[in-house]
Amino acid sequence: MRFDYGVSVKIRDAYASRHEPEAARVLGEFVWAIQLILITLIVLSSIGYGIWEFIRPLDVPEDSGVGSSRKGFVRSDLQKVLEGFDARAVRYEERRTAPVPIRDPS
Repeated sequence: MRFDYGVSVKIRDAYASRHEPEAARVLGEFVWAIQLILITLIVLSSIGYGIWEFIRPLDVPEDSGVGSSRKGFVRSDLQKVLEGFDARAVRYEERRTAPVPIRDPS
């Protein structure tokens, strides 16, 4: 079995005479090989990153247990949320009925 070690010399010579059809074929094969290597690396790295993200443990907050001392939802919190929704509805109605100022294009 014989290995061809003159690849860099072939590519350099092919680039120097890139107007020849034989050189264009060598350059085309080189570009095709580079593209295949790059796409293989991209696919393998994306698969590796996906596996790494899938296996990584989730960040769970410490106070999410059964016996947590977290304050419950109280009536004042509910009142604040409802007032926020009402204010949002009022702003929407004001913007919907108000004319949109359009500049004169001339």
